[in-house]
Amino acid sequence: MRRRTMKNRINADQEKTRNFHQYTVGEMAGLLSMSAPTIRFYDSQGAVVPHRDEDNQYRKYTVVDGNYLIKMKELKNVGASLQDSVRLLNDVDLEEYCAGFRQLEQAEQKRIERQQLLLQGFQRKITLIESLETELNQITLGMRPALWRMDHQIEDQFRAQKAAVTARANWTDWMPAADLSFLFSAGDPEHALHWGFAMEAPLAEALELDKQDSVYYPAVPCVRMVFCTHNEVFLRYENLQPALSYLEKHAFALAGDILGRSIARVMGKDNTIIHYYDVWLPIKDREIL
Repeated sequence: MRRRTMKNRINADQEKTRNFHQYTVGEMAGLLSMSAPTIRFYDSQGAVVPHRDEDNQYRKYTVVDGNYLIKMKELKNVGASLQDSVRLLNDVDLEEYCAGFRQLEQAEQKRIERQQLLLQGFQRKITLIESLETELNQITLGMRPALWRMDHQIEDQFRAQKAAVTARANWTDWMPAADLSFLFSAGDPEHALHWGFAMEAPLAEALELDKQDSVYYPAVPCVRMVFCTHNEVFLRYENLQPALSYLEKHAFALAGDILGRSIARVMGKDNTIIHYYDVWLPIKDREIL
């Protein structure tokens, strides 16, 4: 175990800089393009230890303090916590310094991978929006991808259980990779509207999504419809009638919960509100695909 006998580096530097040019917090903030409250916060946490004016006890900073603040910003840029930054700049040897940067590198790499996955979700959403021009009001047959989904709202009430509140916070962190998803339960004769979040299963696995309070839906053959509503606050089961009529016309049997998603909500002509959706109605007959 390494001996902790080294003198605090910031205090040691302060002793050697008493005759350096000194700056007020406002001057230092302007020179470093940092806010004065940020500098004061770093000061309060021990990141820098300014000199005190003998007459009025105002804090005064030197270029050494300024360079510590610049190093703090460097570490913040790669995800270091304030506590870790102070420790790395103030009380580690070279081996620990290197190890600290390695840990930050690993964390930053994971963050970048996460952002790339979120970007893929964003790009998928843009493609979906652009497809409205050709797919609106179209009914097609296809495979709905495997999904993870959680309910967070039933009709006009949010689910308030602790598990639902926690899951809602987790899911919204993953938007736009997560979709706003609606559901009509196959076993509900009242056709209550459920809103929640859904994400394709491979992406959920890659993002290590917390699946608490979530349900897995395997890939299934479906009738898919892209549609819109005008000036309607709530989606209703009746909005799915064209797809339901298609099922009846082609003798398909509904084979599970109906899932869909919100694609876009925009303003139309004459200040109408247009909401675009797609919906997947699972069917039993796999031979059609």
